[in-house]
Amino acid sequence: MRRKREVVEGQIYRKVGPSGGFWQVVAIRKDAMGTRHAQLMRTDDPKTLKTLSVAAILDNQQFEIAADSP
Repeated sequence: MRRKREVVEGQIYRKVGPSGGFWQVVAIRKDAMGTRHAQLMRTDDPKTLKTLSVAAILDNQQFEIAADSP
């Protein structure tokens, strides 16, 4: 049985690729259609933020978890 992964605030993900960087989940929200999105903050530059769908973050070809939430 496959375990369902979940994106929660505090987790840190590494962007897959040569210039990936590390991103921390700072907020989770749903849009009007019910799709969950996560606001991410770059760990080495807290002023750099981006918002991605949770599905994109869970795609192991785009991101991998680096640290779970405390």
